[in-house]
This record gives sequence, C-alpha cells and structure tokens, in this order.
Amino acid sequence: MSEVYFIAANKDVSLIDKLERLLEKVGVGNLNGVIALKMHMGERNNKTFVKPVYIKKLVDVVKQHGGDPFVTDTTTIYKEARYTGMDYYRTAFAHGFLPSYLGCPVIIADGLKDDGVQVNEQVEIAKSIYESDAMLLVSHATGHCASSFGGAIKNVAMGCVTKKTKKYQHEVTRPVRNPELCDECDRCREVCKLNAISEDHELIPEKCVSCGSCISECTSGALRSPEGMSENLQKRLAEVAHAVLRNLPYSKFLFVNFLIDITPFCDCGEYAPEYISPDIGVLASNDIVAVDLATIELIGTQVFEGDPTIQLREAHKLGLGELDYKIVRI
Repeated sequence: MSEVYFIAANKDVSLIDKLERLLEKVGVGNLNGVIALKMHMGERNNKTFVKPVYIKKLVDVVKQHGGDPFVTDTTTIYKEARYTGMDYYRTAFAHGFLPSYLGCPVIIADGLKDDGVQVNEQVEIAKSIYESDAMLLVSHATGHCASSFGGAIKNVAMGCVTKKTKKYQHEVTRPVRNPELCDECDRCREVCKLNAISEDHELIPEKCVSCGSCISECTSGALRSPEGMSENLQKRLAEVAHAVLRNLPYSKFLFVNFLIDITPFCDCGEYAPEYISPDIGVLASNDIVAVDLATIELIGTQVFEGDPTIQLREAHKLGLGELDYKIVRI
C-alpha cells in the first residue's frame, strides 16, 4: 500500500507554510544533483495555474536539501502563446515565473527547436528533462474535456515529451467528419491555425494535431469527437507516462498534486475561472498512480466527465504504481 501525504487547505494556515514539511515527509532529501521541477506554467491569460509563490517555496526547500532545481515545461502542439520555446518564455515570464524571483533557472525542456531524446518508436523525451538527475513533478489537478482528468500521469505523458509524442497521443482524439452534414460554411478552416482542413473541408491528417478547435466551431454537426475518445486517450497517456518514467536515466521522482483552483478545464485554456470543487489542499507521494487516485477521490469522481480512473488502472497494469493507498495527514 502506497503512502500519500496530505496537507489540507485551511483559511487559518497558509499552504505555503506547510509545503516544506510535506516535501520532507515524501523524501525531498533523496533528490540529488540537477532537479527538473516540471510543471504547467499556464497558457497566456489563464488564471488558475499553480502560482509562482508556491513554486518559489518548493524551489527553496529543494535547494535547502542540496538539490539544484530548474523550473521547466515543454511547448505545445497547438499554435498559441506556448507554441515555441521563445513563445513559452514570454508567457512564463508574464505569469511571474522569473528566475530572479524563483531563485533558479526557467528552462523550456524541448528547447528552441523541439529537441528530444527518442526512447522508443513513438516517444521522445524533452532533452532537458532527460538530462536531469531527478524530477519533482508539480501537477495542478483539473478536469479535462478529452481525458476526463488531468494530474500527474497527464503531466508526465503530455508535458515531458516533444511535439511528435504529443501528436501521437492526440491521434485518438482526431475529429471525425460527416460530409453529409457539412454546409461548407468555412468556419472550421478559418479557426484552424495549422491549415489542416482542405478547401473541400476534408481533414489533412499529417497536419492535424487534434486540438478540437474545428469541432467547437462547427455548428452543423459535421465534425465530432471519435467514439471512445476518452478511454483511448487515457490509455495512451498511461502508455507514454510509462515509457517516459521507465526510460529516463534516473529513477528518483516526487509527485506533488495541487488540489486548488480546480476547474473543469486544464491550464491550457484561457477560460474565465469556473470551479468544480472547493480548494482541498496538496498531496505528495513517490507513487504516481496512488497520488492521482487519491486526488480524484478527494475531489469526487462524480464531478468529472466520464471515468477519470481509466488512465490509473492502465498505469497500474503497466507497473507504474499502486491502486491501494493510505492518506497520511500532515
């Protein structure tokens, strides 16, 4: 049975004041050398990402225990304000993730040219994450329109890899078109920033990154999500997370999930804040499956769209962690 450590959100005591003890309980002293503090710094104008004040505290604690951390994430496959390394640096700095404030470097892990290390046919790990000595994975628990839930497994699978591997995972969410319903309004073509829809409104698979923008814009019903999308995507998340964690040249990981500002959408969205749960607290574990399952069950499975545990059961089958856990309150 895996242990998942928990600090509760309390109006009388700041979460920041409890983070040091949380990290010490989960074994921060075992992280040595250069440590990738992997997180999602939020799409431009997103308001609910884990704020720099929390990350600064985590950085301070890691440094106090002898680690040499850097804050990191990877670029996106959709064309917004984190599409290139330069885009992401501008967004990160605008959101307050400044090296001068955090006390450590901020490094976009796949660099300026989508640099990665290929570990199997489908998976390329972002180079700076691969070249680290350990990883502290900081995840913001949210709902998700395609994967039902986003936590530590999704943070590894989508966040630690190059565009090639992101696209591989998103293949199972590619829109399905019914030409009989298409009224040729051209809205789908106008909203697609990758020119992945032809003049006759057919999808161009090699260009499509399955971002879903065309589905959202289609009013005729000609474009829809494929059957079984959530289950298939969750299984790919587990597959890729397994490939990443088992092929990194190190095996020291800590997983920290923030259960605050919990929205139905991931931090890629520029949505007005909408919450599916009150603030709960922060969880930490050495077991990625246990920490995500504890997260889901504390929030409540009923608030998620579909079954959010498919990815966890799949990850458990692959040997990434345990479904049996106990919460240790701090």
